[in-house]
Amino acid sequence: MTNSARWGWGLAGAAAAGLLAYSVGVEPYAVETVHLEMFTPRLPLEFEGYTITQVSDLHMRQMGRREKIVQKLLTELPESDLVAVTGDMIHTPAGIEPFLTLAQSFRATDGTYAIFGNSEHKNGVRPFAFSQKLTENGIPTLMNRHLLITRGDAQIALVGVDDPVNDKDRLEDALEGVPEDVFKLLLMHSPDSIAEAVVRGVDVVLSGHTHGGQIRLPFYGALYTHSSLGKRMSDGYYSRDRLRHVIGIRPGRTQLYVTRGLGISGLALRFLTRPELTIITLRRGLPQIRRVS
Repeated sequence: MTNSARWGWGLAGAAAAGLLAYSVGVEPYAVETVHLEMFTPRLPLEFEGYTITQVSDLHMRQMGRREKIVQKLLTELPESDLVAVTGDMIHTPAGIEPFLTLAQSFRATDGTYAIFGNSEHKNGVRPFAFSQKLTENGIPTLMNRHLLITRGDAQIALVGVDDPVNDKDRLEDALEGVPEDVFKLLLMHSPDSIAEAVVRGVDVVLSGHTHGGQIRLPFYGALYTHSSLGKRMSDGYYSRDRLRHVIGIRPGRTQLYVTRGLGISGLALRFLTRPELTIITLRRGLPQIRRVS
C-alpha cells in the first residue's frame, strides 16, 4: 500500500470515528423545540390558538443527561392547554420513577394525558399497574377511549388508543359516543393505523414511534422507521397528497404529525434526526402546517 493510500484510509477512519462520536455524544442530547401552527377547518372558534405540548418516545431508564435537558426545556416553556404523551415513556420498569419526576415539569390548563407505545408492553413493564401509577400521579391514560374538552359552548374530543404496533389499538371503541360533528384529536403512538383514522373522520392525529429513523443518510433518508409504512412515514407533517401517497386512499380532512421523539432505542445514537420536543398550536383554516420556530 502506498503512502497516499495509507493517508486516505487514515482520513476515512478519522472521519468515521468523528461521525460516530457525534452520533453518540452530541446529537442525542441536541434536543430541538419545534413550534408549529396547524390549520384545520373544523376547529371550533373557541379553540382557536389551543396549544399542545407533545412529549414522545423518551424510553426512560433513568434521569440522565438528556432527560435533564428535556426537563429544563419544559420548565422554560409557557403553560400549554394540553400535554400529550404519545407513548414509549419508559424502556424498563426502572424508568417509572424517573419519568414521574420528569412529569412534574408538565404544565397544562387541561392537564396531561398519556397513551402507551410498544415499550409499555415489554421488558417487564406491567401495563395495567403502570397505567394506575400514572393516574395516581395526575396523568390519566387514554387507552381506547376518549374525553371531551370544553371551551364555552364548544367541545373537542381528545381520543387515545393503545399501541398499534402490538395490535392493541381499538379506534372504533375509542370513538364510541363521539358525535360526528365534534372535532377529533387523536393520540396514536405509531402512525401505522393512520388509514383507519382517515376512514373514521379524525381531524388531527399526533404520533411518534419512528424516531425520524434515528439514523438518516443524505439523499436516502431514514434507514429504518420500525413502521409497516416504511421510510415514507418517517417524521413530520402528512396530509393531502403526501398522506395519500403513503396510505393509498384520499385522506379527506385528516392531518397527521409524526414527531421524531426525544429518546433512543436499539443503537444508542442519532444521526441527522435530532430529538424533538413539539409544540403545536391549533388554528382555524384550510389544512396546512407552518413552522413558527
